[in-house]
Amino acid sequence: MRKRMALNGLALLGLLASSNVLAEMQPGFYAGVGVGTATVELDTDFDGFKFDADDTAFKVFGGYNFNQYFALEASYLDGGNPEETVIALPGARGTLDVGVTGLIASAIGRIPLGEMFAVYGKLGLASYDAEITGRVNGDVIDDGEAEVSDDDVAYGLGAALNVGSQFELRAEYEAISFSDGDFTMLSVSGLFKF
Repeated sequence: MRKRMALNGLALLGLLASSNVLAEMQPGFYAGVGVGTATVELDTDFDGFKFDADDTAFKVFGGYNFNQYFALEASYLDGGNPEETVIALPGARGTLDVGVTGLIASAIGRIPLGEMFAVYGKLGLASYDAEITGRVNGDVIDDGEAEVSDDDVAYGLGAALNVGSQFELRAEYEAISFSDGDFTMLSVSGLFKF
């Protein structure tokens, strides 16, 4: 489902890019917001249970375009609280949720594909907090909370569509690979160039 949504978004951006509006990339600052779906997968196997859940996520970001090929960007993301049912018995439901928030500093390399459309890749460093909470029937269990803070490599791919000279739309895939799993985010963003 998420892959289909991303492919549909990229196809829409491609169709819009075929119009004749001229929007050349100028050096300068930009800021934006995005919304999408975040997925957390944990490699740890709890007696046959493997955590793989998603939730609505958002991000705010800003950066500087040096030219049409290169930019530096900083972003804050909130991956929501993906939740997975661990056990479901009559009268008892145990869940585990993992909330991820973090800051990412990235370098972005762009390849323009015409006057309006570009594809890009990003590579950076993520400093994140993951809060893991276990619940039974909605109540947090004793010793059921843990917090992990770490720094890891972040990377992503995306497509951008310039709409006029001041506004850009993006469809983006981002990921953080941490020691016990992965955090991924598919998002659609809008940014304003100063």
